[in-house]
Amino acid sequence: MAALFVFGQRRRKQRTFKDRISSLDHLSDVEVVDRYRLSRIAIIYLEDNLRNDLSPPTNRSQSVSSMTKVLVGLRVLSKGNFLSEVADLHGISKQTASRVLHEFVDAVNRNIDNIRFPRTQQELAEAKLGFYKRCKIANIVGAVDGTLVPIIAPKDSGEAYICRKGFHAINVMATCSHDRRFIDIVAKWPGSQHDSSVMNTSSLKEHMESERPGMLLADSGYPLTTSLLTPLANPVTPAEARYNNAQSKGRMVIEQSFGILKGRFRCLHKTGGVLSYSPEKSCAIFMACARLHNMCLDWGLTLDDAQVVDPGQDAMEAWMGQPGLQVQELRRRVVNTFV
Repeated sequence: MAALFVFGQRRRKQRTFKDRISSLDHLSDVEVVDRYRLSRIAIIYLEDNLRNDLSPPTNRSQSVSSMTKVLVGLRVLSKGNFLSEVADLHGISKQTASRVLHEFVDAVNRNIDNIRFPRTQQELAEAKLGFYKRCKIANIVGAVDGTLVPIIAPKDSGEAYICRKGFHAINVMATCSHDRRFIDIVAKWPGSQHDSSVMNTSSLKEHMESERPGMLLADSGYPLTTSLLTPLANPVTPAEARYNNAQSKGRMVIEQSFGILKGRFRCLHKTGGVLSYSPEKSCAIFMACARLHNMCLDWGLTLDDAQVVDPGQDAMEAWMGQPGLQVQELRRRVVNTFV
């Protein structure tokens, strides 16, 4: 017993700390992008923007630096469900890595404001020109679709999160530009929610209907409206077939965006496991990944074709409603441009 006490006090076990990697100096430029998805200069820029939120609130010499938090956050998002490995790589415990991840995600969502729908006349004109060059359909400002992100079964309302494919997921609706930049995201719905229902309750629908900035390309899971241009269910004439091909070509950018996003940040894809967090935290992670995706575009960072994944965008059940005559005539006028 005497060996455990010194002057009547319990001897404190000396804390041990792993060697922490908070510098990129030991990595080549290619290795930096491969490991963290951002370039060296982009990571420094990101850390500078997040520093106020991530700087340790203590002056202890062994506190986790803001740069280490950025590197850990980027690595977890890009690697997926391998928290222990990422923790070991950066010299921290698994518990600390988990805490750091959520600090990083929250900091990104608070400070990186780069998911913006085109608003000005110039922005809208550039968006429409970009889509017209791609698919020869006028007045298109974006392409919209939903995507499923696997998560663990939530403690509450678990059945609502079982998607049409039979696993627990969140259903995220995203809209992108012609150059695969995310311009609007709705991340709050369980996997069982139909795409059309997500759209119907979104502020995006309200904006499109009230401001009428143009139209969005959507698949058959969405209704044909004055702001949503969908494919024909049964094209008969050559013009209708050409219209469907053009509509698909334009709409393909959102599927490509999901493939690049999930390839870059494997935590969102089945190859990275499932997100082992609550639906709310999983939605926050998706938002952070989308912001970082747009940041990669800003810095000219591309993804090799071999790294792009199949986003699993199989068609949702077709919308079963009957579009009004006015919107059918609107689509007919677009079809006639392909005669």
